[in-house]
Amino acid sequence: MGGEIHYLTGQTFLDNVEIYNCSQWDTYKAALRFESAVSKHSSVTNCAIHNGLGWGMNIKNSANIHMKNNVFYDFRPVGIAVDFS
Repeated sequence: MGGEIHYLTGQTFLDNVEIYNCSQWDTYKAALRFESAVSKHSSVTNCAIHNGLGWGMNIKNSANIHMKNNVFYDFRPVGIAVDFS
């Protein structure tokens, strides 16, 4: 394992999912995060994401994230943050 770099890629498909009581207080670690997700597409549809102590969703340096018919509520500082995407 000397000096080799391995890049991992993946996709996320969430449909009709509830995410409850996730995210960390006083950090950027949201209940749902996409960071540097640019090589493939992902989809979050018909979901309920709620009751977190931190951010609801953070999309950073990402592309091709399909969001439709989702409900975000009761997050402390930020519900949804999109940065450089």
